[in-house]
Amino acid sequence: MSVLRPTSPDFLRLQARRRETGGLFFAGRRISYAELSAAVDGLAGWLVRRGLCAGERVGLLAANEPALVAALFALWGLDGVAVPIAVRSTAGETARLLDHARASALLCDPLRADAARHAAAAAGVPAYVCEADLPLRPRVLRRGVARRARAGGDVAAIAYTSGTTGAPKGVMLTHENILWATLACAQARGDRPESVGACPSPLTHTPVLVSHLLCRILLGSGAVLFERFDLDTMLDAVERFGITDLPLIGGMVFDVVARGSLPPAVRHRVGKVTVGGAATPMEAKRALARVFDGAEIIEAYGQTESTDGVTMTRGASAFDREGTVGTANPHVVVGVARPDGTLADPDEEGEIVIAGPTVMAGYYRDRAATAATLRAGWLRTGDLGRRDRDGYLFVTGRLKDVIITGGENVSPTEVEEVLRTHPDVADVAVIGTPHPRWGEQVTAVVVPRPGVQIDRGGLTRFAAERLAGFKKPRRIEVVAALPRNAANKIETHVLKQRFAG
Repeated sequence: MSVLRPTSPDFLRLQARRRETGGLFFAGRRISYAELSAAVDGLAGWLVRRGLCAGERVGLLAANEPALVAALFALWGLDGVAVPIAVRSTAGETARLLDHARASALLCDPLRADAARHAAAAAGVPAYVCEADLPLRPRVLRRGVARRARAGGDVAAIAYTSGTTGAPKGVMLTHENILWATLACAQARGDRPESVGACPSPLTHTPVLVSHLLCRILLGSGAVLFERFDLDTMLDAVERFGITDLPLIGGMVFDVVARGSLPPAVRHRVGKVTVGGAATPMEAKRALARVFDGAEIIEAYGQTESTDGVTMTRGASAFDREGTVGTANPHVVVGVARPDGTLADPDEEGEIVIAGPTVMAGYYRDRAATAATLRAGWLRTGDLGRRDRDGYLFVTGRLKDVIITGGENVSPTEVEEVLRTHPDVADVAVIGTPHPRWGEQVTAVVVPRPGVQIDRGGLTRFAAERLAGFKKPRRIEVVAALPRNAANKIETHVLKQRFAG
């Protein structure tokens, strides 16, 4: 018996028959699943008339708009493969991804038409543009001959990783990966058909697509699309559209906390506030709980290679077990492995490993990286962590980012958490930089709070009072902002290049 997948246009048609409520909310109006389904069918037919064939890969360069959602389902309905591209990508970056993915075409929204035209020309493929809202009015942006190379198997998307350790890798995710990840997230979070979720983060980031949008479509509930994050716009939408679930990533958390107080209608309407994408300091989570009094605070952990989140902590456990990212989601197996591959004992640190139906098929056109990451039935995440006796996971650092100074291992995450508690520090990243005697030294790249001048000596003493001597930063660099990618993750490789001297 075939399974009706949340990536299928038939699923949209089913939701259109089942529920009169729900749908997408964009630019002040509601788009029903019936309207969305009709737009998907129309776009799919238009693409077929332009020669698109099953199995071909198509780049998607668009913000959180109905056009992006329609394009995804149109491609999936044609058995095509989506190649989501971050909206802040340059024409050169886009062209390189199109070339690596061996994409047949590029589809964009009007704001990115110029970049798409140049990228498509460089990659030698046609480009198409759709209006952001319905009706889509698709049109040819650049003519060309589509490649006929096709992806094998059941691949739904090639999702390029953030590239924080170098060149991005294309993560091959199947329809089954996305199905199980959507089920896992919705069940772990306790989603309900009557809920309305916000989509303030880029849906071209696959874990965001799954948790912020596909989970809503799975239940026929509502999803409010934001082309970009703006706190005032989002707070207004909470009241206008009745947003109940608010997912926040990275700097969004600090923007909300900095606001201090919110209108009662906003505070009381929101029932769930989810944080993820990067470690959220405990104080920030406590501040969120004060701002959204009565709301459930949720933290999720995962990565693109596992399609979406793999663990989640909800409510009291986020505070009673300080620092935990929760227990394994349904349908997901999580372990901690020693260097020899055997599973660690409770509270023993090791590499976090994942198994189950949400794990990627592999890296596209990169057998070596696939073999290094998928080993002995486990996805090796590259993250360090431990599990307590009750199964709660704690992320303690990154294997690749461990700083080795004078023979001692230092976790950048541990040092960052301490420095973030200093009242003059707005943001911080800790990296290892070369040192002639110790091999590496602990270097803190700090963003000061507005109007504050960082006292380097004072900050070093502050860290020394809270950390072992070898963990305190020996070098402090002050910057106006940290480089972040489209998923709002700090690009540590950029900082290492900049401060390598």
